[in-house]
Amino acid sequence: MNKLYIIILSSLLFICLSCQQQTPKTQIEQTAIDFCEAFYNFNYPVAQELSTPSSLSYLSFWASNVRQVHLNQLKTQGAAKATVISSEIDANTERATVVCQIKNVLIINPVNGKTKQINTLQDTLELTRVYDKWLIKKDIPLRNGKQNHD
Repeated sequence: MNKLYIIILSSLLFICLSCQQQTPKTQIEQTAIDFCEAFYNFNYPVAQELSTPSSLSYLSFWASNVRQVHLNQLKTQGAAKATVISSEIDANTERATVVCQIKNVLIINPVNGKTKQINTLQDTLELTRVYDKWLIKKDIPLRNGKQNHD
């Protein structure tokens, strides 16, 4: 009889945990972590999937600078890992800001192609809700006093 109770309780616990939905805050933070890890590990196709359409030119620019030597250096150094430091959600505007800390970062200088390894850096990400998904807005910095807006 005790085994039956254990099986029933285990089954109920499994069902409850399986059905648990993510809160907006956990969705936003997970999107930010996934984006940072994709971006700083030069996995730009995944970063693009997590970004707004206006971010694609920014990501394409960075992707155009990655060479095989950089990918080899990244493999040797190890992958970058991201964690969330803070997050704020504005439900009225459906926008959010997440500050991530990224460790073990390899930065490529877009002018000369040289790399620099950084132990820790912070990246502040702006997110916007598009239908039912939270997406990263990573536009090209101001150009002639204008910036893209979604």
